[in-house]
Amino acid sequence: EYFTRPAPWHPATILTDWLISYVLELSYTSWRLQPYAVDLGDEGPPFRWDSERRALLRADLDAAFLHIYGLRRDEAEHVLDSFFVVRKYEERDFGEYRTRRLVLQAYDRMAAAIANGGTGWKPLADVPAGHGPRHQQ
Repeated sequence: EYFTRPAPWHPATILTDWLISYVLELSYTSWRLQPYAVDLGDEGPPFRWDSERRALLRADLDAAFLHIYGLRRDEAEHVLDSFFVVRKYEERDFGEYRTRRLVLQAYDRMAAAIANGGTGWKPLADVPAGHGPRHQQ
């Protein structure tokens, strides 16, 4: 029942629909998954794999679940700090724990929108989830 309610940070969208747009773009990256995409209501070609965009989409999705489960910011920080291996490799590859920074940035944007009655939320990616670059037909 919870997932049939509006997304608290974006009440114009039902939470299930909001989640599907993210899950679809993150998972539908091959023509072999077209039946799956059709089941989710998508008739287009697969999404292109763009590592930078995917990091932003995952951060929004992770932040959404932190809010869905009712975690305060300090609790969200604690959860993110428990991923030692992710931290190790991201510090090596990016010079920072990028996932933590992006997820907390997304978390804060959502928290501000929720505190503002569900207005003002903006996704981390410039183009909303479900509308990213796709393979050619």
